[in-house]
Amino acid sequence: MSKKLTIGYVLDDTLDRSDGVQQAVLAIGEKMRSLGHEVHYIVPYTERTDIQNIHSVAKVIALKFNGNSIRTPIWSSKKKLKKLLANIKFDVLHVQMPYSPLMAARVIRMAPKTTKIVGTFHILPYNWMAKYGTKVLGWVLFQNKKRFTTAYAVSKPAVEFMKNDFGLSGSALGNPIDYDFFHRYASESKDVKIKRIVFVGRFEERKGVRQLVKAYEQMSIRGSVELVMCGKGPLHDEIASYAQSRGLNVLLPGFVTEEEKAKYLASADVAIFPSTSGESFGIVLTEAMSAGAGVTLGGNNPGYASVLADWPDALFDPNDIPSFTAILEMFVEDETKQHQLGARQHEAVKQYDIGLIAERLLSEAY
Repeated sequence: MSKKLTIGYVLDDTLDRSDGVQQAVLAIGEKMRSLGHEVHYIVPYTERTDIQNIHSVAKVIALKFNGNSIRTPIWSSKKKLKKLLANIKFDVLHVQMPYSPLMAARVIRMAPKTTKIVGTFHILPYNWMAKYGTKVLGWVLFQNKKRFTTAYAVSKPAVEFMKNDFGLSGSALGNPIDYDFFHRYASESKDVKIKRIVFVGRFEERKGVRQLVKAYEQMSIRGSVELVMCGKGPLHDEIASYAQSRGLNVLLPGFVTEEEKAKYLASADVAIFPSTSGESFGIVLTEAMSAGAGVTLGGNNPGYASVLADWPDALFDPNDIPSFTAILEMFVEDETKQHQLGARQHEAVKQYDIGLIAERLLSEAY
């Protein structure tokens, strides 16, 4: 093995959540640890005790940004940061972007000049406020950005947004997935006799959960199809009430563990993710493909399209309910079409395996 590195993953949000960025950070961090490197996580705060070397250094507030609920620092402890950087000689600090001037920027500014600063840009704008806010943030962090030795964004559209609006150039590197973990469930026999459509995600407006329930309701073959919607969020109770009032066969298991998520995705004839916008990549798409879902379909937004670009039939407009319903019915009923497209997805998704992503980071950036 090459030189043992000390790597710090810097995130301005908590790791107590299980959103896409948090999943990606923990996945790559624990992979690097398994390869023999010393790994630390620098976050505003955490309540978790199951993660090694996690450091809380800031106070936070909750707010909405780019269609997501996030925690962002309002203050970070200079004393804690100084002590942390004195005690741990980081070879690499890998910063998740865009980042706050009140925490991650201070970490970068205080880091020794010998420490490599690597960035991964995770967002595409959901609305004009996110676009404008990111541009302003890029201006504020102008000097700070000079410290970066390498920068990535999670898709080609995100690379363009990072360059044009945040002011930092880089290349595309998709979020990693633990392919072996999800794929182990693909070989399990499906014990679900009824056909199944599966969604996993936050019950938020931009995730298209209202559109999904309405499209399912209009399916002419709905009586032989179960809709499973895993997750929590502000629209959960509304969706539950709507499904109950209409007598729809919708299963709402709530928040699910990684193992439960993999099992639900593996059981899907159709894994469906009707996000309307604001997606920079689509890690849940790659999880569904890895788990062996019959076929994986996504809303035609730039992030999801970057994952599903080779299969235009897998993309649709979630706001066009008749066409949304039609694509669901087509892939549920036409098993040949479902299996043909699904087989290509199951093979192509291997490019996002965490082993390959880690190898590229170690050879290019770390």
